[in-house]
Amino acid sequence: MIPKNIEREHILKAIKETERVGVPVGRGSKKFCLEYNGRHFPPKYIVSLANKYANGEELDSSEFSGGNETNDFLRSLGFKVVCLTPSKKTVVKPLWKTKMGYSRAHHDERCPKCKEIVKAILERVHGEVVQNYRFEIGTLPENFKDTQHYGKLTEIYKALQDLRGFKDFVRAITLPNCDFFMPDSRFILEFDESQHFTLPRRIALEQYPKELALGFDRKRWIDLCKRIDSKDNDPPYRDEQRAWYDTLRDFLPELKGLKPTARIFAKDFEWCSLDPGNPSDVERFNSLMKRSHQSFGMEVREDPNPFLARVIITREWDGNLGAARRLLSNVYEKWPRNTKAKFLVTCGGFLQFDWPVSISPMDIGDNKYPKNKIVNSLAEEAMKCAKYVTGNGLGEKLGELTDYLTLGVDSHKEKVSTTQNYISQPHVELVILVDLKRNRFYWTGKSYPTSSQQAGLVRISDLNTHFLDLNGVGKTMVLGCHDLTMFNPRSKNAKGWRMKVNEQFKELSRKEKPICVLHHPHTTVKTRTWLNAWSCLRKTLLSVKQYAGAGRYFESDRDRSDWDPLNDVLESTKCGNTMDFIV
Repeated sequence: MIPKNIEREHILKAIKETERVGVPVGRGSKKFCLEYNGRHFPPKYIVSLANKYANGEELDSSEFSGGNETNDFLRSLGFKVVCLTPSKKTVVKPLWKTKMGYSRAHHDERCPKCKEIVKAILERVHGEVVQNYRFEIGTLPENFKDTQHYGKLTEIYKALQDLRGFKDFVRAITLPNCDFFMPDSRFILEFDESQHFTLPRRIALEQYPKELALGFDRKRWIDLCKRIDSKDNDPPYRDEQRAWYDTLRDFLPELKGLKPTARIFAKDFEWCSLDPGNPSDVERFNSLMKRSHQSFGMEVREDPNPFLARVIITREWDGNLGAARRLLSNVYEKWPRNTKAKFLVTCGGFLQFDWPVSISPMDIGDNKYPKNKIVNSLAEEAMKCAKYVTGNGLGEKLGELTDYLTLGVDSHKEKVSTTQNYISQPHVELVILVDLKRNRFYWTGKSYPTSSQQAGLVRISDLNTHFLDLNGVGKTMVLGCHDLTMFNPRSKNAKGWRMKVNEQFKELSRKEKPICVLHHPHTTVKTRTWLNAWSCLRKTLLSVKQYAGAGRYFESDRDRSDWDPLNDVLESTKCGNTMDFIV
């Protein structure tokens, strides 16, 4: 029976989670679908998931019926349930479309093309790649009696047996095939889809010895198990079986003298959008591979009573959402519990999304004064990124320590936005401000592009979006990367539309009288980059009491000997006390 306290808001939360994570294997629907905002969802699974928000745990599907019971319940809450025809499938349109033109509305993590592309790129990097490689290795703990990990494997095996009482879930004599094996580089790569992230897998991962070398981030895989919590009951012991075989693949390198097993999550990226013949795509794949097991070294530098906190990244960064979420989780863990700040600020391009294939250059109109519909669509994509990164409780956790979080969100482009980089491709650079206490999201974006990017940037022409009246703070100005340059004395030489925007912005700033300014440059390695602009801003706006910028302390195209010391850069880009997380 469906609990009566499940309400419409709980169903909506379940829909949002499913949009983010997808439908677990075996939980789809063949006869009916819940139709919401043009998307289709499996009714029974949505009700099961909604119970988690109403009563703290997912409702076992055996406790209520699909069909009339589920459909009538959903309809009573105002939802539309329709019969599936051969042309309607229970699919969720994922969040983005890819830069290569594949519509993610027709893409899911079971896409066979993804594995083809992964194999092709692996071949370019590592030479020979064997797909579905079989190691002649046993599958029971006693097969490992003569190894150092026999005791730990026995513990994990017993824990899986005790979980639900399935004692005989191992049915194969030798370990089932691995996804990819690189003989020359001597390592295994597993391509993990959602069905691998289960409670049994989490139990196994939590018992791994600390000294076991892994080619992926164990903590992140545990987090994914908690978040996705997939269930596959065909056969009933399938989750325990899959978790055990994955465990053996993780321990196998130490038994066979291989490099640590690497894993990538199928939903981390639309792998089929990469081109194996494009060196930049190969490099992007390598970066994503490294990220799957990267950890972040982090130093915390704290002034007394900080008003602002900043994330300062001192390395390459491409805006991957999974990496950003893990970095913010690390910030939460490292944050001194006796200290709070009003804001946590990130750099420009901290998150990235692929330019929607549904938007062509012709749709934009004049990119300096773009159509509102296009700007709103791009802002919606950025909002989805921000909600994904702060979702599943991370926003609430950060809200214990700070009131507001700002996230620089760019559409993907080949070059970083710096003064010297010419960028003609259509792109947008936005900033999302998250009110962590009230779970509200606000957006603005770059209104004053560099001359080298003005031909391609979809400019935010509504200057009012830069100003917010925030609880506990007052008037706050939020600036994209190059926007601060409007206060540089040299901006008086601007002509045409630039001069007009410059004058309008300064006039609006004087009227709004901001107390705080938050700046989101992409990179800052020189103290002089923003020094004159900040100095002139303070003279122009006497109301400003606090400000900070959080650009990456990294420029791949500039010789390191030309960088100013990090301490000098940090001091030159703030007014007031800060807490800096140096990554």
